[in-house]
Amino acid sequence: MQNPNLKYGCVIAGTHSGAGKTTWSLALMALARKKGLEVQPFKVGPDYIDPGFHHAICHPRRSRNLDLYLLSENTVKETFLRHTENSEMAIIEGVMGLYDGKGASGQEGSTAQMAKFLNLPVFLVIDGSGMAGSAAALVLGFQKFDSDLKLAGILINRVGSEGHYQWLKRSIEEKTGIPCLGYLPKDNFLSIGERHLGLMTAQEVDKKLEKAQHAASSLESRFDWKSFMKITRTEKSEIASLTSFARKDNVVIARRPKADEAISVSRIGIAYDAAFSFYYEDNFDLLKQAGAELVFFSPLKDSQLPENLNLLYLGGGFPELYTHPLSENQGMMAAIRDFYHSGGFIYAECGGLMFLAEALIDSTGREFAMAGLIPGKVRMMERLQNFGYHEVRVTQGNFLFPEGQILRSHEFHYSSWDQEGKVPALYEIGTRREGFQGERLIASYQHLHFGSAPGIARQMAGIRSWKKNFILQPAPIN
Repeated sequence: MQNPNLKYGCVIAGTHSGAGKTTWSLALMALARKKGLEVQPFKVGPDYIDPGFHHAICHPRRSRNLDLYLLSENTVKETFLRHTENSEMAIIEGVMGLYDGKGASGQEGSTAQMAKFLNLPVFLVIDGSGMAGSAAALVLGFQKFDSDLKLAGILINRVGSEGHYQWLKRSIEEKTGIPCLGYLPKDNFLSIGERHLGLMTAQEVDKKLEKAQHAASSLESRFDWKSFMKITRTEKSEIASLTSFARKDNVVIARRPKADEAISVSRIGIAYDAAFSFYYEDNFDLLKQAGAELVFFSPLKDSQLPENLNLLYLGGGFPELYTHPLSENQGMMAAIRDFYHSGGFIYAECGGLMFLAEALIDSTGREFAMAGLIPGKVRMMERLQNFGYHEVRVTQGNFLFPEGQILRSHEFHYSSWDQEGKVPALYEIGTRREGFQGERLIASYQHLHFGSAPGIARQMAGIRSWKKNFILQPAPIN
């Protein structure tokens, strides 16, 4: 596999969540596009929201998640190579703080781990508000923490004035030798609204493209583009080290059906709208590569399901923000119940579980009827209920997984389901029993990247032909 046009690559990291790395990532993507470069965006970690913004800026290219906990090294490198084909620049937005990973110590799953793995330079975003000489001490700590990291430049956010920036720049460069390439001023228009799960989704933010273009224009006179291009220039040796990595079909690419199998693949209905948008782009690719036909629909706006579906895939999102329109859409609720009771299959994650429960209780205590295919009620809580990476064990065989299969997942939710551990569970996470499984319905709070276990995509794509006589094969963990 070759990347003949990839000339530039970098990682945008932050000192902490909220430092401004998303704002800077979007501004740089927009500026690069404005200058005529073909940009491929990526996101470190399991986040779904930031990639939505990347999509909007880098259209038609879709942002991809790179995650060294959920995915194997083979899969991460193959994903990076495959999606940088015919692109000139790769911009990778980090996750949380630069060194924040799965545990309290170590770098597993961190931005730093990914940057070193891909051998790319890192630009560290710092919040310059309320600082002068202390900024140098902050940067020096990040520089000394890991000498193997290519900390190549500093990007400063929320700067009060040009004079303030020059003060910060002089202090940082004198103490660390790391160049400051530019700054963004304090500007409320550049900020992206937040809520309990992080940034607002790209679908919900008005004028998102205008915000990105405004940020890019703001950089025109405040950013050293020439130095940025020089630092991010990808050397031929680095290209070779990546492209020499052997691609393995059983790592990322699900088996395509043979010609005589084509009529037996599944037609999968995917809930996708403002309430349900948490999906990995690679999951869609894997399903299509396995032969499935994907049909998108909106639980908010559509009153009926698409015709001739074999399986419903209900991802995560923000159903708690749309309780009233979801509950009022009785046509869709009835269609989903009819689909299931007529022999259809359903796979649901997080928001999908909430939607399929008997009721959803919002943060004010108001209760709204939901689809009712999963027993119990889901209540929004004031605090985060579960967060982080997990290894989960399948409790009993079902239409996707054999009993005992170990999967890697990510969980992040503020809601609580009152039947957890009281009904047939889908997974075991240590001593905790999580999720729900019925005859043809499985749902949980766990988000899965199908690239970690390609057998999932193959099994979902084969539902139509296998449903009368399941042949479950473990989906290998990479």
